[in-house]
Amino acid sequence: MHRVIKFRQLLGGMVLLGGLMFSLRASSGDISSLSLPFRGDNAEAFSLNQYQDRILVLDFFAYWCAPCLRASPLIEEGIADYYHAQNGNKYGIPVEVIAVNIEASNPRRTDLFIRRTGLKKVIDDFDGKLLEEFQAESIPLIVVLDGTGSDSGFRVVYKNSGFEGVPQLRAVIDSVGAKKSDNQDQSDAAVNDQELRVEAPSVMIERKFETAGEALLSDDYQLTTWNLTYGHSYEKTQLDLGLGLQTYAIEMRSPDPFFTPVQAHEDQIRAQFRVSREVSDEITLRGQFGYYDGNQSHRTFWLQEYYKQIGSLPFFGGYPDVDPRGYQLGSQIRWEYLPASGFLEAGYGYFRDHIAPSAEFERVTILGLDRIDTHMLRLASENVLNSRTRSLFEVRLTDTSARQLRWSTQSSLNVAITDQTVLRTQFGWTKENPSFDAGFAGITLEQDLGPSWMLSLFARYYQDTGEIQNSLTSSNAPPGLKTYHVGTGFRWIGERSSLRVSAGPYWTRYDDADVEAPFFEDLYQSRNWGLFQAAFDMRF
Repeated sequence: MHRVIKFRQLLGGMVLLGGLMFSLRASSGDISSLSLPFRGDNAEAFSLNQYQDRILVLDFFAYWCAPCLRASPLIEEGIADYYHAQNGNKYGIPVEVIAVNIEASNPRRTDLFIRRTGLKKVIDDFDGKLLEEFQAESIPLIVVLDGTGSDSGFRVVYKNSGFEGVPQLRAVIDSVGAKKSDNQDQSDAAVNDQELRVEAPSVMIERKFETAGEALLSDDYQLTTWNLTYGHSYEKTQLDLGLGLQTYAIEMRSPDPFFTPVQAHEDQIRAQFRVSREVSDEITLRGQFGYYDGNQSHRTFWLQEYYKQIGSLPFFGGYPDVDPRGYQLGSQIRWEYLPASGFLEAGYGYFRDHIAPSAEFERVTILGLDRIDTHMLRLASENVLNSRTRSLFEVRLTDTSARQLRWSTQSSLNVAITDQTVLRTQFGWTKENPSFDAGFAGITLEQDLGPSWMLSLFARYYQDTGEIQNSLTSSNAPPGLKTYHVGTGFRWIGERSSLRVSAGPYWTRYDDADVEAPFFEDLYQSRNWGLFQAAFDMRF
């Protein structure tokens, strides 16, 4: 495990070494005779001597490496399958792809990674001999070796920490053998190329489909959410389109003598578009646009319906027609200073919300405004601290109309207790003057049940102080709130899809309001809920 800890703890960026050429035989006395086992039932062992007179592509990976999960299937399809169908590169030199697993722990996760990426030839390099030979500092590491020389050595014609795409690899592979073919009849080569080669698309495409749903149910409130997302990847560009539907079905009651109890229902529709582009191995840019039509939460919907009914009475001044809606614009830049092991991300978001006057907005009452503008800055950093620990820290600064700045922090720590057990912790804090404070904490224990199944147990706690912004006899502002959530979930991971389900009780407990709020006691009544969640995703 020493070589994994070493490159995970490095703080520098990736070193790009494309085009570097040297002799393996000269750089190491025993690398050519190195023998490593192939995974699976095949008793055959790997050695470089088997690949003389061939082009060998080595794809170093680990199951926890997110960039590897994107790169490996593209290499398998765009390089291994492509050149097998073409009977070698453009000069007829056979091309072999060998995936190299560097992670000894959690072999079941490694097997799942292999199935999901479609890798066919995989060897284990647990001692890191191959990895150290190429002086690698991070993965994915892609190495192209030329074994067609007159001597018995191999030339490294390409080495890169990070995946530059299939076209770049094909260009390198097709350059091997060019000098040997200078004296060949160019017309015959052109004819053979036309007759025998069928060019595959140089752009690798991956599609993703995901659907997720949530239901929060009590005796008198039924709140549901459903989301559908479609993603399309073009090499280093990712496009995502999301649609969502949120429904509020509530039984409204109030001690106000002018209010008539009613069963109210509303749907909120959301749409979101995101684009992501890897401009280099380290830098990724993201942009997004979102729009929604309908109330933000069941609380804003409750308040709107209440004022609408009261305002319609003859002796009140009336209540304006309200069309709650909003949109958002956002941009992010992500710097992966160590692939799969460390990143720094900065983002900016702008939100415009049209709300009901005197309605609640993000658990703080906004009086007299029907349009809210929000600017949000975000800074986050994630790091692999060692071979079993990953941390995330995030800070947000939010500036909203008619309010003071809101500061938020969030942190999480994931620890692999054993090869089959992972402990995840989360906690955060929010502060906004004059008197709003909030905090949360959560813990999840995840246990592998087999190669594809995982069981999770979780508990979460949240509390805030609420806020009363006026001193009237009756206020619609929320009092302090505490919530408790415990539950269990299952996750199934297949080769190209996964399924998650969870369920558990959810309790909301409101404090007594400092200012009497008899008309809104039903809205801020403590309740016992059931929370059910499910999600399915598929890549094709």
